[in-house]
Amino acid sequence: MRKTGVLLFLFLIGVVAGAVYHFTIKGEVEVSKSDLELSQQSFMAELKTGATYIKEITITNYGGEKEIYFEFAVEGPNPEAVDVEVHDIYGKKISSQNKLSIPAGTEENPSTVTINIHVTAKENAEAGEYTVYVMAKET
Repeated sequence: MRKTGVLLFLFLIGVVAGAVYHFTIKGEVEVSKSDLELSQQSFMAELKTGATYIKEITITNYGGEKEIYFEFAVEGPNPEAVDVEVHDIYGKKISSQNKLSIPAGTEENPSTVTINIHVTAKENAEAGEYTVYVMAKET
């Protein structure tokens, strides 16, 4: 009986210890120097439902030619109700299939490209503050 009690006690300690440990994630991150610079790192906008806010941003390139596209993340009360798109100055949407080409530049003579970020609050967007992250990805 005493042996069974000790085994049961050890079993319960093992279960409790196992319940505290959830998971571990290991990742490798590569950091590289960027030759791209933005005219503005952040902006604030007040949107009404159904409206689109357009922000013009200039990208300055001090390095070699690049082809980039953009990905977005939205945080807020109803992130699915906020659409984000990037267009060039001619209105063409930039996507992973339709990349933006940025010409090469140097420190003395950088190249510049202007883009327009379109943020649209759909009709079903809840009132509140939203944070929109725009990430440029090079191919």
